[in-house]
Amino acid sequence: MPKMIWTEKALALLADLFPTETTSHTAEQLGISERAVKYMAKQLGITKTTKTNRQEWTDHVKEHFHEHSIRKMARELGISRSTVSRIVTALGLKRTREQISEIQANARNGMIRREKRRVLFGLDPITRIKVVTNRAKIQLRCKLKSLGYIVGTGAERNVMYYTDSLERRGVLETNGLKLGLRFLPYPAEDGTLLTTAI
Repeated sequence: MPKMIWTEKALALLADLFPTETTSHTAEQLGISERAVKYMAKQLGITKTTKTNRQEWTDHVKEHFHEHSIRKMARELGISRSTVSRIVTALGLKRTREQISEIQANARNGMIRREKRRVLFGLDPITRIKVVTNRAKIQLRCKLKSLGYIVGTGAERNVMYYTDSLERRGVLETNGLKLGLRFLPYPAEDGTLLTTAI
């Protein structure tokens, strides 16, 4: 077997797998001997997890398997997905079609929420899921809200209210008008309405 060149990716994989997986499985994933795996793990101070940890993981997987995805359980436990999958296999756990559908729907909704947050902060999307129809308008509306404008609710979502004490931003308002936003004085006398709408 050729001498292993320890790249950052290989070291990360070793650190991820060695504590929780069998040495033979780790060696197989890295394409090296078990002896080489043990040697490098010792050099880096990477140790196997205790039986107590494994029991905690097993209990967590048993409790959450029917509601959470493998990815989510791995993230919650701080272990690899392959480790969670091996625990699932060892326990002989199975999901119904309804459970699978619900887990997939929850995962998709989570991705949509993350993508919407990325849009609001002006970041490029990670997936191809289309989460907004007018990215520029949503970003501008979020910016105006952070400056003290009050976002209308329901059918008035494209209305931005301003109070007497607000320092109005002419350039942003002009851009907003081009994008279909309307700017009106706030109708209440005290101007204390707060809204979480974006």
